[in-house]
Amino acid sequence: MLRSVYQSGILTLLNAAGSHPLQLWAVVQPVSVEAARIAVERDSDIGESVVTLASSDLASTYISCPKTASEKLGMKLPYIFLLIKSTDGPFSFEVEALDSQGTVRRLRASSFEARARIEDDIGIVPLRLDEDCWSYLTLDIALLLEGAFGTSYRETSRVTFHANAKLRLVGFADRIVPEDQLPAELRLYCLDSTKTS
Repeated sequence: MLRSVYQSGILTLLNAAGSHPLQLWAVVQPVSVEAARIAVERDSDIGESVVTLASSDLASTYISCPKTASEKLGMKLPYIFLLIKSTDGPFSFEVEALDSQGTVRRLRASSFEARARIEDDIGIVPLRLDEDCWSYLTLDIALLLEGAFGTSYRETSRVTFHANAKLRLVGFADRIVPEDQLPAELRLYCLDSTKTS
């Protein structure tokens, strides 16, 4: 998908303030799960559009980029960053990355895991976010691959976010970008300053 695109600095995959924030994403929201919901809506804390993922079954309610299983993202930038708000219920997200051995590894961060562990080709890390607060999170995919599997990062193939959370921004960068150094249109401006962490 992005393999032929010049990649440097910051590239965003989801900007909820944009006109079509889920344009690049597959949206999976089962009808059989009561109260499963994926929607672009206004968040009362920041007064801006966000993507809300809510469900009693996080495994079956998610967004994934690229849209189709046969496509690969081809993202070379090694840092993923998010503006995210934890809501009621468990939450997880996964990054599928191609490593130096040609193996696609999965890195999963989730709110319901108690400890980090490695199972086959998946590295699992616990994620603790303050409930009902906006957080800016950056993960070094290359460092996680090296630590978990002893391999080098080549590219990210897919990114998937499961319920339950609100997303304002998902992007990649060639370095750690502090939130205050994001371009103005990507920064989070809260209406209530007590609701950020």
